[in-house]
Amino acid sequence: MAAPLQLLAQDTAEREPTNNSTRKQRTTILEEVIVSATKRDAGLRDIPLSIDAFTGESLRDIGAANIESIARFSPGVSVSPGLDPEAAQVIIRGVSTDTFFTFFTRTFGMFYEDVSMVNPSILGPQPNIDPYDLKTVEILKGPQGTLFGGSALAGAIRYVPNKPDFEEAYGQFAAATTEHARSDGMSHRYDVMANLPLGDKFAARVVASKTARPGYITDLRSGREDINSSQSEQFRGLLSWRASESFTLNYSGIRRETHQDDGAFANTLGEPTHSERFFADVTDSRTDIHTLTADWDFNSFDVVGIVANMTKDYPQRLDYSQFFGTSPLGVGIYGDTFINSEQPSAELRIVSNEPTESNWWILSDWSYVAGVFYIYSDQFLALNIGTELTGDLLRLRGNVEAEEFATFVDVTRALGEHWELGLGGRYFRQSTNADIETTLLPVAELPLIGELGGVLAPVLGDLSGLTAGSLGRDVGQVAETVFNPKLTIKWAPSDSISVFASAVKGFRYAGANQNPTRDPNVPLFFKSDNIWNYELGLRTEWLEGAIQFDITAFYLEWTDMQVQQREYTGAFAYTTNVGGAENTGVEFGLNTLLPGGFAIKLNGSYVDAHTTTFFDDFQGPAEAGTELPGSPPVSGSLIVAWLGNLGPAEIVSTVNYTYQNRNYNNLARTREHPPIKLLGASINFRFPELWGEPSINLVGNNLTNEFEPGVIFDTPNTGGLLTIYNPPRSVSLGIEVNLR
Repeated sequence: MAAPLQLLAQDTAEREPTNNSTRKQRTTILEEVIVSATKRDAGLRDIPLSIDAFTGESLRDIGAANIESIARFSPGVSVSPGLDPEAAQVIIRGVSTDTFFTFFTRTFGMFYEDVSMVNPSILGPQPNIDPYDLKTVEILKGPQGTLFGGSALAGAIRYVPNKPDFEEAYGQFAAATTEHARSDGMSHRYDVMANLPLGDKFAARVVASKTARPGYITDLRSGREDINSSQSEQFRGLLSWRASESFTLNYSGIRRETHQDDGAFANTLGEPTHSERFFADVTDSRTDIHTLTADWDFNSFDVVGIVANMTKDYPQRLDYSQFFGTSPLGVGIYGDTFINSEQPSAELRIVSNEPTESNWWILSDWSYVAGVFYIYSDQFLALNIGTELTGDLLRLRGNVEAEEFATFVDVTRALGEHWELGLGGRYFRQSTNADIETTLLPVAELPLIGELGGVLAPVLGDLSGLTAGSLGRDVGQVAETVFNPKLTIKWAPSDSISVFASAVKGFRYAGANQNPTRDPNVPLFFKSDNIWNYELGLRTEWLEGAIQFDITAFYLEWTDMQVQQREYTGAFAYTTNVGGAENTGVEFGLNTLLPGGFAIKLNGSYVDAHTTTFFDDFQGPAEAGTELPGSPPVSGSLIVAWLGNLGPAEIVSTVNYTYQNRNYNNLARTREHPPIKLLGASINFRFPELWGEPSINLVGNNLTNEFEPGVIFDTPNTGGLLTIYNPPRSVSLGIEVNLR
């Protein structure tokens, strides 16, 4: 599938630039997108796998500023909103067992270029990278175990930044203000980019974004409105050194910080209000990634070396009274969580620039990527639980170390003029070491708590006879050796038609559980799970490329699913392995140019995702054949674009519509999420003959103000529910100035 908006009609985009304009001319809506998802640059439609690619500029034009708004333009992909900006749940082709956020497991991978942003066990924040000045955002569907290991069970999302430009110095400044329905305040956004050649051998690029957004949840106990306001800051710095014609060295650094004043939870349906919160659900996050990439060009092949280090900090205070059910007693329980991690990684790979040559037929005409990989993740989790009356009561400390050694290869070979064979595999060993201890803290007033003691007794046992000290410590290791194979075959009878088939295996890391209540049924470790993915796809072009139509059918076999459960109090989550699932579906995309500067992009998907065995979920039984949660059977999107001129202004305008069918919140199907239908529109006026080539843009999202819960979670102890709503209507006015 191509990008949602590459942007404009062909006849206008091919015009010569005006004498006073230095802006690069817009490309056509059907322009071929070059992606690096296979660890080498290739045309999107030449890769025999399902990949969607979106340029940063096209996403900006339609107001898609986060993964929630980007993914809805990719068929077969849905997103459940999270408690904070860094906790969205991406569901690819129905591979999901829950829609509620969790600290410990994800079915999808996220990468900043080649660096995994997912920790193998204790996730921490999941950076929701702003796409401003990105080259592409790539969504790889189906397991990516061959090239990306255990971080991409159902697929992966890759953010690829624009590299420094050695040719000229230029920059950009942009600002926008947005009005939001259901909010009293306005959001504000500022972006800046500067590209600086530094002589013949060096070039630098710096990019910064800052956003402040009001909330829309009302806290009825405190009377505060718009409590879930949030702020984010993002900075990227890139430096390139062309040491010689054959050697380059690139540094890339990114920092993303977010803050949310209170959580996005409501405990009602229909109105975004909360009535049982005693403490603000304050969340903060910071992610830093530093990457050094060396590239040696040996003409027929490149050698690429990558070393990287990622650090995360994720302090939170969550109101646990909404889980324990202490609100009727007038007592609030808090949980202070601190998650931090350091994750160095290294990769050395060799990439062919031309097919191999040999006198032996079997060794000739191969293109290849092969390499070795290492990652080490040092993760720490601290959880303090207490009340305002007593202070901290219970403390959990968890240290988890995960390590992976891997070797991988991915090769392709032309078989005659029309056939291409692809083979790949990744062999690796992954291990996880855990040291987790729970401690009861000394509190003199504990026996005098009264009714509260009855509520806490399931967690702390017999309060009157319990003494402070360690309640238990779990130490152990789990290790696995895994091979992920890959097979693809492509048949291209002409330049405009190709058919491909693939069989790929994916894998997800094992991990460690927290167990604050010392529930004997909670295992220290959960095992890995895996998916076999089979695809058959058709890609076509008609009328000299004016029409593109693609369709892909897939079948997934998912075994040993990692499923989130709750221990006996219902307050704490853990992960276990159970049963399996089958996901069958079809995706299509239609891109077409029309007369008069119009273009249309339409896509859709059908997914049948269900379990294959019975499972007794903590919220109720799930029979074999139960629909997987968060998996809308039908979804799709439509974009209509038009480019024209009005006096000195170039106009880019779009109307977009996305649809996501109803789906269920968990395996027990206790709640149904209603369908979501979102209408958006944008218009951009560019003035290429004026100084700074300024532009004014107006973007509206969810114009009909559809306001439905994207996540509904049943609270086991209270008989109530917690909801997270999809954002209400927003209308944004922005300006952009280019500096050269």
